[in-house]
Amino acid sequence: MTLVAHLLGPPMVTRDDVVYAAPRGKKVWSLFAYLALAERPPSRQQLAELLFPDAEDPGSALRWNLSELRRLLGGPDTVGSGNTVGLRLPAGSVLDVRVLLDGTSAAAIELPGLGRELLENVEIEASPGFDAWILGERRRLHAVAGAVLREGALRRLAAGNARDAVELATRLVSNDPLDEDAHVLLVRAFAATGDEVAVERQLEASADLFRREFGNDLGPELYEAARMDTVTASPGRPAGKASMRALVESGNAAVLAGAVDVGLRDLRAAADGASDGGDPTQEAAAWFALGSALVHAAKGRDEEGSAALHRVIAISEESGDHRLAAACHRELGYVELLRADYPRAQVWFRTASELADGGDALEISRIRSVIAIALSDVGLYDQAEREFLAAIELARQANHGRQTTWSLTCFGRAQVLRDRLPEAEDLLIEARDLARTERWTAFLSYPEALLAEVWVRQGRADLAAEAFEHAFTLGCSVDDACWEAYSVRGLGLLTAAGGDLAGAIELMEDALNRCLRQRDTHRWIRAYVMDALCAAAVAAQHPRAAAWVTDLGSLAGRSGMREFSVHAYRYRWEMGEADALDAARTLALEVENDHLQRLLDAGRTPALHDLLGKLRQRAD
Repeated sequence: MTLVAHLLGPPMVTRDDVVYAAPRGKKVWSLFAYLALAERPPSRQQLAELLFPDAEDPGSALRWNLSELRRLLGGPDTVGSGNTVGLRLPAGSVLDVRVLLDGTSAAAIELPGLGRELLENVEIEASPGFDAWILGERRRLHAVAGAVLREGALRRLAAGNARDAVELATRLVSNDPLDEDAHVLLVRAFAATGDEVAVERQLEASADLFRREFGNDLGPELYEAARMDTVTASPGRPAGKASMRALVESGNAAVLAGAVDVGLRDLRAAADGASDGGDPTQEAAAWFALGSALVHAAKGRDEEGSAALHRVIAISEESGDHRLAAACHRELGYVELLRADYPRAQVWFRTASELADGGDALEISRIRSVIAIALSDVGLYDQAEREFLAAIELARQANHGRQTTWSLTCFGRAQVLRDRLPEAEDLLIEARDLARTERWTAFLSYPEALLAEVWVRQGRADLAAEAFEHAFTLGCSVDDACWEAYSVRGLGLLTAAGGDLAGAIELMEDALNRCLRQRDTHRWIRAYVMDALCAAAVAAQHPRAAAWVTDLGSLAGRSGMREFSVHAYRYRWEMGEADALDAARTLALEVENDHLQRLLDAGRTPALHDLLGKLRQRAD
């Protein structure tokens, strides 16, 4: 028996291509969706409280709905019957939401409900916690649908199938009309067809839309995407293999030295020259160097970098170069991580791990480190810790100082968020000192700003102020909006500690604007800054507090950053929305943070808001 369950759009279950009778009662569909998407099997008590809070006998209501769900899915063994309840679908079953989250983009694109709402037109009366959960999941799955369409369009471009790329990019723009990256990709796809008229029409339509909505023009990336010519080596340069290698070497060196435009010029010339040279290995290496530089060094060029990396994967699949393919999958997952498209990021990382299995320690360290960051971003800290520890050990085995520094810093960030301050301080001091040893000035601001936050939480304001100021100046010197935002946010915390909430709010707004200055900043950092802004605004009863809390909840919901969703609902509760506390507690069930749980159990405010209160008490 082949069971196919559709939860995107109007829900439906087919068995052996026959549509099975819908269950009696909409709550069966809601129960099915919750079990399909939960990070871990929930208990019966949790399900009863979520879905049947007003029933005379919630346990009996749950048992009846579980019975209906088993009938829908084909038998008593399809749903667990113990204290915890999980799905046990027959082998070969297809569940569209899991394909979207865990499957290949090729499979996800074929889903009939791609881009449709989870449980479309199914609305039930349940607990505030369930209402919060399904709102967040609908936002998250809509965002993942966009990530799948983007990935599919880039794959089609890499394969030379520009017409299909246009079709998928058009669907991507329809999915999120105000996503600038989607418009850039659509214009790039039209350019790949060679249709100059279509390119000009799309450029004009995209520019007009953003002028109407935001009152300003799109950035230069849109117009660069419209270019149909290629960059080649300067006249007079040799065009052989040695020349192409030299261009890659000089381009990488220039990027590392901070001369990004010069480096990109050489890397583009190397990539285009290698494409004409007939050597797949050299071609893949050149395009990988260009793609990585665009992702890591250039500002706002992630979409172009992703296109280059997809091209490398296409070449590597033909040549069987698993080493380079693993690195490309890791880099593409990193781009999705920055976008906060975590499910798709983990799909890339999983494939990277498979390709790198048995490979060099450094590459595996890099993969496990980004896996850990993605896990910690969504509040799965226990799982993240295991990955961080492995990544650090592998980086040390490879004797690679910068990778060790990166992993130590990101692990330190996770410990800060769990309020494990002694452990965080040790990790971040080591990372800061190692960054100095490596002369990695472009990165030093990151561990330094996080270390300063540890000192803020410990009440060491003078030490923190000096570190934040130094980190901010370093961040500005390398034009890194993320590092700048960390430091300005920290200065806002110190300002709040002095009792000046208005000044703190002003600094938090500045930090948020810095995040938004560059399109490819890590969206988790945007949420981190917004959380601080909301904490200060709620404490000050600022007139814009409610709007900022709504924005935080929206960003956290569509990306699956559950910890920030919990904070947003706690802020709403503090502003007088009584049901929001139940919603916060429900969402916190899937966050692996004992500190957060202790605050919720004690009925206290979110961690950052609680911190601001302590800081003000110390200042008084």
